[in-house]
Parts: sequence; C-alpha cells; structure tokens
Amino acid sequence: MASQEAPRNRKERRAQAKKGQSSKEIPFARPSREAPKGKTLLEIAEERQILQRSDHHGSPSVTTTQINPDGSISEIPDPSDSTSITYADIFLYTSSLIILYFTLTLLVHHQYATDRPSLLPLFTSSVLFSPAPWLILVLVATLHPRASLPTMQVVFATMAIMAGSWLVKASNDEPYMAVMKKAPALGTLWLWGVIELRWEVAVGCLAVTGGWGWWKGYSIW
Repeated sequence: MASQEAPRNRKERRAQAKKGQSSKEIPFARPSREAPKGKTLLEIAEERQILQRSDHHGSPSVTTTQINPDGSISEIPDPSDSTSITYADIFLYTSSLIILYFTLTLLVHHQYATDRPSLLPLFTSSVLFSPAPWLILVLVATLHPRASLPTMQVVFATMAIMAGSWLVKASNDEPYMAVMKKAPALGTLWLWGVIELRWEVAVGCLAVTGGWGWWKGYSIW
C-alpha cells in the first residue's frame, strides 16, 4: 500500500487535522460565573492603603499604582507634584534670555552708537566678559521652577511692571549713554517677567505700564 501523501500547504494540514480529531474529543464547558475566590488587586491595594490618598489633582485612581516584579503594589510618583526642573529646561531658558539680551544690546548700539557696531567685539563685551549671563542663570535657576506659585506670580508681576516702567522712563528722559547701558537689561527682565505670568496677569501688567506711560506723557516711538 502506498504511503499517504503529506499535506503540501496550510489548508491541507488543517483539513487533515480536522479529520484526525472529532468534535467529541474536544471538552466543552461553560465559563464560571462565580465571584473570584481570591482577593482582587483593588482589595489588596485598599488593604495596603495605596489608593487612600488625595491631592490637588483629584480623587485617587487605580492608574496611580503599579505592580512590581515581585508581585507587590506600589504608588507611581506623579512628576507634576514636584517643583524641580530639568537642567535642559534651565539651559534653554537661560540661553534664550542671553540671546534676547544680546539682541537688545545690538539694537541699542545700532540706534545710538556713532559707528556701526561689530558683532564679535560687542558679543565679547556684552556676553563673554559680562556678569549679565551669570546673573540670568542664577535668576532662572532660582525663580523659574517656582513660577506657577502665587507668590512668584506676584514677584514676576512686580518685576514686569517696574522694569517696563523704568525702560519707558529711561528711553524718554535719560541721555543716550544711559539708555545704551540700561535698556538691554531692563528689556530682558520685562519680557521674561511677562512670559512667566499667566496671560490675564501679563495683560494687566502691560496695561499698567502703558497706562503709567500715557499718564506721564511718554511715548514709545
């Protein structure tokens, strides 16, 4: 008797498997609808008081927990609860403010200087050999991580109003040499303070500065 030919493809293998096993050989059973006999994860979490916490983000949630490799349950730390800030964020804020400071310095020298300013000497004197970048770094590292706090909002609002008003006064009343020295620093502080504020507070500070300049009869042009 010739040997049976082996199946050549998946379809033939499935057909052969169906022939070799009848439905009577497959055990059938209804799924159990009884309650689980052991403790659920929520019950274990409640016993360990992992979910019994409340914070300013709302009621506790099972998404705040995680199962460790050893089977224990621990709480997932919420990164928004911390006021810490990454070094990358500090670097980006500081570098942006330094670029703004140098840009304002270049514009002021272009406006008031008798000779056309040269970029390299101006960058060396205003950035490399100036305390301004280090002061900006210290201020950003100290104030920026806490900018959302109400007390820091008051600090930034005060800084924005004072720096903006002083800049308007200096550009209208003081000689050009004083403007060249004060305008870049005051402009940087003014814009930084406005950026750190909530939008409604920032609009209010700009309105206060503009109203004070209008009351004093100053012009921004």
